[in-house]
Amino acid sequence: MNYISKLFTNHIAQELITEFNAEMRNAQEVLLIFPFISKSIINKIERSIKYCQTHNIIIRIITTTFDDLAQFNDFNELERLVTTYNNILIHVEDNFEKRSERIHIKASIFSRPNHQSSAIIGSSNLTYRGMVAGREWNVKLTAPANEDVITKMINEFNYLWENNLINFNDSTLRQELLAKITRNQEQQIIGMFGKQETEFDTIKKYLYDYQQKIINHLEYRRERGKNKHLVIMATGTGKTVIGAFDYLNQCHRHNRPLKILFLAHQREIVEQALKTFRTVLQDNSFGVLMYEGKVPDKQEYLFATIQTMLNNLDQFGSNHFDYIIFDEAHHIAATSFEKVFNHFQPQEILGLTATPERTDGKSIKEYFDDEYAYELRVWSAINQGLLAAFDYYCIDDISTDLQGVDLSSDSQVFQKLNTPARNDLLFSTIEKYLGVYAHPTALIFCVTTEHAKIIATFLQAKNLRAAYLTSEVSDQRAMILHQFKTGRINYLCVVNMFNEGIDVPEIDTIILLRPTNSRTVYLQQLGRGLRKTVRKGKLEVYDLISNIDSKYDLTIGIKNLYDPNLTTIKSLPQQAGLPYNCTITLEKKAQELILNNLKKWYQHKNRLQPQIQEYYQKYHDEGLYKLLADSEMSIYQFYNHIDDLYLRIANNWRKYSPGQNDLQRNQNLLKQFLFLDSYEIVNYFYLRLAQQLSPNDINLEYDNLLVTSLLYEVTSHPVFEKLLSNYLNEVDLVQTIINNNQMIVRELLLILKYKLEHETLIKTELRSTNLLLKQCTFTVKQVLAIIGRTNFLLPRGPLRIIAFQAGYLTFDNYYQVILADEDGQGYGKLTSYDEQKQKFYWSLPEKMTINHKIVKDMENNKIKKYLFLQNKINLSYPNLKLKLYRYIGTGIFEQLLDSKYLTGQFAVI
Repeated sequence: MNYISKLFTNHIAQELITEFNAEMRNAQEVLLIFPFISKSIINKIERSIKYCQTHNIIIRIITTTFDDLAQFNDFNELERLVTTYNNILIHVEDNFEKRSERIHIKASIFSRPNHQSSAIIGSSNLTYRGMVAGREWNVKLTAPANEDVITKMINEFNYLWENNLINFNDSTLRQELLAKITRNQEQQIIGMFGKQETEFDTIKKYLYDYQQKIINHLEYRRERGKNKHLVIMATGTGKTVIGAFDYLNQCHRHNRPLKILFLAHQREIVEQALKTFRTVLQDNSFGVLMYEGKVPDKQEYLFATIQTMLNNLDQFGSNHFDYIIFDEAHHIAATSFEKVFNHFQPQEILGLTATPERTDGKSIKEYFDDEYAYELRVWSAINQGLLAAFDYYCIDDISTDLQGVDLSSDSQVFQKLNTPARNDLLFSTIEKYLGVYAHPTALIFCVTTEHAKIIATFLQAKNLRAAYLTSEVSDQRAMILHQFKTGRINYLCVVNMFNEGIDVPEIDTIILLRPTNSRTVYLQQLGRGLRKTVRKGKLEVYDLISNIDSKYDLTIGIKNLYDPNLTTIKSLPQQAGLPYNCTITLEKKAQELILNNLKKWYQHKNRLQPQIQEYYQKYHDEGLYKLLADSEMSIYQFYNHIDDLYLRIANNWRKYSPGQNDLQRNQNLLKQFLFLDSYEIVNYFYLRLAQQLSPNDINLEYDNLLVTSLLYEVTSHPVFEKLLSNYLNEVDLVQTIINNNQMIVRELLLILKYKLEHETLIKTELRSTNLLLKQCTFTVKQVLAIIGRTNFLLPRGPLRIIAFQAGYLTFDNYYQVILADEDGQGYGKLTSYDEQKQKFYWSLPEKMTINHKIVKDMENNKIKKYLFLQNKINLSYPNLKLKLYRYIGTGIFEQLLDSKYLTGQFAVI
């Protein structure tokens, strides 16, 4: 092979394709990522594909539907490849959502050991024009000179490979995708003749990973005996899709169609929900609409407005429906919703909302057992790439003073904001940041209907394409919305019509003309622009900041855009705590006002001691759960904020009484339990500490793990003997610890109960006594206990206690544990786990040679190897840091890769 970097321009015909074929045949693995792939070029590389199959060279391909019509991608040819060659794996980006960050990368990577990898990257697609005939530039990179770049390319490829792409090798997913592409192509032709798209063409019929996680969590809750579920999902992340798939799952679970009632307060929401359900269920006749007083004859599957159902409650028995969904569930506390909610007694209730907080301060959690079933807030949704990133501009409004103004009074606010100076500020903002010749799809939130009219007229006078949409022109709504979506209107002035029920994904600009004291209203308004589209790079938000009365929180909206795990905020210009790729720009006066308000909020947020004591007095031990729910904190955020035990703070204990904490445990103990995610372990620990197990149910393996966790700092026999000098006479060491540390046990029971009821723990189908389940998380000490290297219980055998932090350990001549850190200091540079191929790679310390005993032990497959990879779940919580490892499985050594970093390759079993 020629390992010299070079440039290909297609001036010499076939030069690039010849090089491409040669690289494929000499690779250990081939990674291809191209938006467009044609049959003509596959014909030119098929001999190399056959060669790769014969020589067990895996070819992984990432491609895309691109425009959702796949006009430039031969998916029939790709289907032939995956059904013909077992060495070809293909993942496809489905751009049905038409997102702007779709794949444009054109690159080939040829992976080899011993510093000999190479890559070709440039402008060419995997088409005849791209690889042979077109005017293209492509560069070949070779190792070792470019090894760091190639390694980064491989890592980025693997990241994309795991990032919500469709597995084209899965026949079911493949046929769904091909059928959808065919429908879209047919629909484009039909659309040329003015036909409307079908209902099935607008909604995705499978779940993203994050949505499947929510479905799994709902199922887990049902196994725990819960039947009321309040799911919080940011606008644009698919709340109704969750409802449809969850309903479908429940029908399968009960082996029959369940009678369903879907309720919302607006007709548009109900109509769109029915379309979603019909698409997911693949039944265009499913369900009937019920609104405007019309009660249909068929009442098994109803999609109704709340007012119509309220007017006809007497026609339905309390048990008429098996499954009820309340969309925009924050309305439940309203009288009409509450009456309907209390009338029915279904088997399952699902509440869906983006904003559970009501403007009147009433809580809706009490209708759902005082808890959220799942939360996906705006910050997380943007950070995960599910919603559009934003550039947020806080504009100084020095002309308006709202001191003493009641923000809930539209008339008072309108009187103050309806001034020529304020209107001029709006236009100057547009002129400065957008430009008067720009054509945004901008939504302007006004105070009142009259205000919306005035602003629209003002902008029209400035030669901007503006209009208003209020209840007064509801008969023109369809026409105005069409003009807005298609760019004939650039600035649409509204009051609250767009808060709920109307969806225009094309919105790329939000202008906020009035302050709000409602988190719900703010998030609804912001959410109108967060949906992703092909043309929308980012959402731009312009917030005209006025000085408001000190009794109001100026940052009630903005603070929702920051990382909820932040414990302090020093300066906004650094953008710390914002979602990925988001910015906030503050003009001088706005920065002063907002920064002061945010600092006050963070200081208050971190003063938990008075709240803990207040909640404990009201609710006792249950106060922890109530406080977490009301404060919207996870248990990790809570313990990250406090520097002591919850019960110690709650009871204001300065000293412990005998039997409360004889072992002098502190908050570090809690970290050993907080991140456990094995259902069997958490459940056993809870039952054991609660003394609810019979003698026959006590398991010494689990007991040893429990004691190891309780005595987390014990690293030698002398330390153990000092703590428990009478251990030789202990019949039941766990019971002794329980008896002598009652307050600590109470605290742990609170944590374990929370995990059982609020987290989706990993469990097997059948009850298992095996402590090691794949993907479960453990501390280093817990790993040693599970694999039998440490023992604190004499009935199990002699005491075995060692000091060990992390890395690798061979013991008893038959076992080796590898606790691998990715990107570790001095080693771990290439450490990774390829779940698709079930391969584990461990980079050894840089100074280690192939003659080292650890390497010899690694190569010896008579030694059983336990493979663990660092779990970084706790790194967001600086006060909860400790080494955590995820169990990958046992490994069979396959080969030593002598690349830049000596790396062992294992097959995971």
